[in-house]
Amino acid sequence: MKLKSKLTGRLCVIGLVSVILTAVSATLAFWFIFSQQAQDDLKTSGTLLASAYDQSAAPSGEALSKIASEEYRITLISPDGTVLYESDPQASEDRMDNHKERPEIKQALETGDGSSARESDTVGRVTYYYAVRLQSGDVLRVSRQVDNVFSVFGGIIPVLIVITVYVLLVCLVMASEMTKGIIRPIESMAKDPDAVAYDELVPFSNMIEKQRGEIEEQMGRIQQETDKINTIIANMEEGFVLLDGEKNVLMHNDSAVRLLQSGPGELIGNSFIRLSRNQNVNHCIDSASKGKSREAEFEVGERELQLLANPVYSKGEQIGVICIIVDVTGRHALDQMRQEFTANVSHELKTPLTSISGYAEMIESGIAKDGDVKTFAAKIHKEAGRLVTLIGDIIRLSQLDEEPSQVQPVRVDMASLVEECTDSLVISADKHKVSLETDVTPCTVRGDRNMLYELIYNLCDNAIRYNKENGSVLVSVKPRDGKVVLKVKDTGIGIPKEHQARIFERFYRVDKSRSKQTGGTGLGLAIVKHIAEQHKAQISLESEEGAGSVITVTFER
Repeated sequence: MKLKSKLTGRLCVIGLVSVILTAVSATLAFWFIFSQQAQDDLKTSGTLLASAYDQSAAPSGEALSKIASEEYRITLISPDGTVLYESDPQASEDRMDNHKERPEIKQALETGDGSSARESDTVGRVTYYYAVRLQSGDVLRVSRQVDNVFSVFGGIIPVLIVITVYVLLVCLVMASEMTKGIIRPIESMAKDPDAVAYDELVPFSNMIEKQRGEIEEQMGRIQQETDKINTIIANMEEGFVLLDGEKNVLMHNDSAVRLLQSGPGELIGNSFIRLSRNQNVNHCIDSASKGKSREAEFEVGERELQLLANPVYSKGEQIGVICIIVDVTGRHALDQMRQEFTANVSHELKTPLTSISGYAEMIESGIAKDGDVKTFAAKIHKEAGRLVTLIGDIIRLSQLDEEPSQVQPVRVDMASLVEECTDSLVISADKHKVSLETDVTPCTVRGDRNMLYELIYNLCDNAIRYNKENGSVLVSVKPRDGKVVLKVKDTGIGIPKEHQARIFERFYRVDKSRSKQTGGTGLGLAIVKHIAEQHKAQISLESEEGAGSVITVTFER
């Protein structure tokens, strides 16, 4: 309720109460004065009647009838309480009663006069009695009826109602004008806090101004914290979803929409359980809504997601559930890759070791002839060399996985590095009957020289090993559009399209039999990929089966 309405209402109530209290007080005062006057008149009249009766020549009921008045009721009672005369013919029943124990009669017999008052519950009137003991010993009693206070008050109620309505209307008008005069200066304070109309309001105004400053400061801090939280939530890679007690979505970030593959307006206000329609998710949300944190994995499209659901409490009462959605597709793929890597390592190590162990056992047991010992030793040496190369590549990959910060960026001359690599591979190229050519333009990139050398070497070595007889390998490096582009082009066997997406995986070979012939470990291109990623370089493949391949590495300068 507004202050203006409160003030007007209270002023009207005050006016109304004042009218009622005044009316009641006036009525009580009037009735008290009237009743007192009535008693005094009754006493005077009783005294005069008693005197007149005593002085009459023949005191009797007939004498009383002559002096009786319509205003008073006269009763003559003998000392034993018998009614000798009654002026009111309607009081026949009362006449039959013995009056000796009536208070006024008893008092008059004892002291000479007595008085009392008795109220009728049925007619709403009060009867006053005054009794005087006569010379004969009889008692003369006079009585008079008057309205009681309630009857008097009931008679003025219509007038009181009219007066109350009138006063109420006047109060409404006056209260409204008075309220406006009081409120107007206070309202002006809202526009100008310094314009205080009442001195009494100065401390109040100062307190309000101080509190307003504190509130603004607190609101600023709250807004800053809210902005921080919203920024963090909005930029989370993980999906964030807040549910109310009914499991409906209250808020979410863009990542949640992306991971759940929902439209921007499909989540807010809807049940998360109905949106997911996944039993694991539903069980997870139900458990969290009952106060137990749960995890669940589910699939959306081709993505594998993990849901972390935790209850939210406020003042000891659970008010909702927070859901964190994490894309674990890459993690699962990595786990699978590690499992495959472990299996491949075991297999790749076991193969040369089995060959070495078999040839050595044949030599040890004497099964091998003297002429075969040299041949077996050569094979053992070949397999041992392959084993050393394989272990070296495995160790190198482990180093690249565990120590990505090893890159020490310096300016590296890519043209001279390409020439250096190709020079070291001339013998291998001649052995495989492959021509090795370069096309370089002086340019530099920031990176680790040893790693970049390893990258170029592995690309060239791979192109030579998987080339055709009398094939060629062209290594080029040139600046282009503010970047440095390294290309290794061969005329080899090429890679079928179904295998191209996986050639940079560890131990992945398109033709395993050819890998054994060439001595490849299946880790060269995996090492190339790691080095390129650590140098923030982009690597791509163009290949056609039977026509050769082109691997391009693009560096930022």
